[in-house]
Amino acid sequence: MRDPEEVRDLTTFGRAHAVRLPDFDYAADVDIHVTLCAADGTPFDDADTARLVCASVEFCSQKMGYRLYGYCLMPEHLHVLLSPAASRRSLEHWLRDFKSFTSNQYMKRSGRPLWQRSAHDHVCRVAETAETVLAYIVENPVRRGLVQRWQDWPWTKVLIEM
Repeated sequence: MRDPEEVRDLTTFGRAHAVRLPDFDYAADVDIHVTLCAADGTPFDDADTARLVCASVEFCSQKMGYRLYGYCLMPEHLHVLLSPAASRRSLEHWLRDFKSFTSNQYMKRSGRPLWQRSAHDHVCRVAETAETVLAYIVENPVRRGLVQRWQDWPWTKVLIEM
């Protein structure tokens, strides 16, 4: 049986469990690609909700001292590339603060939950650069046929040179 502290380290948000690298330090200065899915439907088709989520990604990253490379908000999910950098605050803390704030704001307006309980993260490998991972992320609306160029998607932001 696992030690309760070890189990807590393997959680993403609340009591929801996600696949985690068992001995990995999620507060280290590493690049992490996080995908969060909406609880239901396409809530980010609503411009007010999309603006709330995008502003919150940036605010939460800055507040916690995370390095934010960029993000892409699709109609039903969010991709974010970030790093705890020197903050030493784990991804779990970023997810908890971000999801808590955006969920509470959305619940006030709609009465419905915003996010699925868990999130998927991908710790970038040595051969993966922030630029290549971010290039994949921002091409999502193009692959889906929503725009011709990723620069035309209003809910994408790139904060590094690509």
